[in-house]
Amino acid sequence: MLRLLGLAAVIALGGCGQTVSPEEKKQRDAADVAAVEAMQKIVPPIKPLALQAITLEEITAKNLSGAGCSFSTTTAAQPIVLALVGRAVIKQDDHIDLLISDNGGAKLEAGAWEHYVGKDNTLTLKRTPGDGTPGVAVSTQYAGELIVRDAWERIVYSARGTINCGA
Repeated sequence: MLRLLGLAAVIALGGCGQTVSPEEKKQRDAADVAAVEAMQKIVPPIKPLALQAITLEEITAKNLSGAGCSFSTTTAAQPIVLALVGRAVIKQDDHIDLLISDNGGAKLEAGAWEHYVGKDNTLTLKRTPGDGTPGVAVSTQYAGELIVRDAWERIVYSARGTINCGA
């Protein structure tokens, strides 16, 4: 008797599901893929960055000193970018973000690169053509430009300032 009830339950449940033809399944799958692709094409609004100066205390605490270049719009003592050997850092919302050098691009001085790639942004440091001027200690200063782009290659920060390179 128990077996009969089990068999009846299996048969009853088997009738509950809808059978889908292979053609209908193919159409549903295509519609699902199209919906996902449409969602991936949605581009969010541009969110401009407000870069902050990286303090000497942060540089010391996070071991961000060494050979490379810095970029500032005011004085060399208030950099908003540190472009070091193999990595660069920017500060926004009181948080230090790490970017990795794009070693396929052009080099600056002191082991720094022109282009760095991060999780959310890329940054480019462009030196103005011409010779630099001697800076503090063993460094050279150049006029330059910083451009930060978001994941959709849109400019979210751009400024002219000073690139200071040295050891």
